Amino acid sequence: MDDGPVTPALVIWTAQRVITQHYGSPSRCLQCQDDGCEMLTWARDTLKAHRR
Repeated sequence: MDDGPVTPALVIWTAQRVITQHYGSPSRCLQCQDDGCEMLTWARDTLKAHRR
């Protein structure tokens, strides 16, 4: 499956969706562990990097 290149806009959109999922109900994803979530950490770091 080839949906085209991964663009910065696509990465930002994906990070925003991950964050939105963690603030809705049930505020967890399938990657969440008791000590945190690697996906949420990635999303926050990605958005911080793109703000600079």
